Amino acid sequence: MINSKFQFQNVIFHSAYVDTKKIPQIESIPQFAFCGRSNSGKSSLINALCGRKKLVKVSSTPGKTKEINLFLAEDHFFFVDLPGFGFAKGSHQLRDSMIERVNSYLNHSKMLKTIFLLCDSARELPLEEENIIQTAFKKNIQPVLIRTKFDKLNQKEIHTLKKKSNEFQKIYPNLKIVFLSVKNSTGLKDIIEIIREK
Repeated sequence: MINSKFQFQNVIFHSAYVDTKKIPQIESIPQFAFCGRSNSGKSSLINALCGRKKLVKVSSTPGKTKEINLFLAEDHFFFVDLPGFGFAKGSHQLRDSMIERVNSYLNHSKMLKTIFLLCDSARELPLEEENIIQTAFKKNIQPVLIRTKFDKLNQKEIHTLKKKSNEFQKIYPNLKIVFLSVKNSTGLKDIIEIIREK
């Protein structure tokens, strides 16, 4: 496991919102958002960053959470857990509404510094995720692409993923990419350092 001194302490649930315009924009409290498909591992990542097992509930029903949840960390910044999209059991209309809510948050948040976009390492990067990256750059928000479940890849798959990631970074030179395994802590320190730098 990652050394506890690198984890965030005193993280508490703060509030939940459906309307992105009601999310507090406090100049002294920057925001760091996490988004991705409903099975991408957002809850597990936030729990790992905070050294907690149940701070964020890992739902057995992907796509169940529709609200935007804020967690106050160290009285200094917000972790913003955005609704999962794409894998939810439900209509395409429901999926589209979740993506729309994510984009609405990107458009209205004045204190968002970084958005961490999670995508399973075994998947090709979907168009919706790339669109979120483009929107973040337009809003002067730092996007970080996190390829999750990295430990499940074999050596050939790792080589392919890294090659494709290098090619993707040629299109978006300022994009940061992290290969993550919550299971063995690969990439966690990199994510923490990105947050601490802000």
